[in-house]
Amino acid sequence: MPNRAQRLGNYNLATCESTFKWLPSTAPTEPGNCTEAAWASDNPGYNADADPAPRLKKVQMSVGPAC
Repeated sequence: MPNRAQRLGNYNLATCESTFKWLPSTAPTEPGNCTEAAWASDNPGYNADADPAPRLKKVQMSVGPAC
């Protein structure tokens, strides 16, 4: 599957948790999966609509064995 990107807010509205706290509990952890998250301000010019999505330059957190 090609890399995909999605813009997220600073926190989860349903749980009031920060994105960086909430994301690891929802990210897939099966072989081949990698979820990365970063601040948009740390990755100026990043195009979240590109297909396939480019890798982030400055990653704040990553989950999954393929990272």
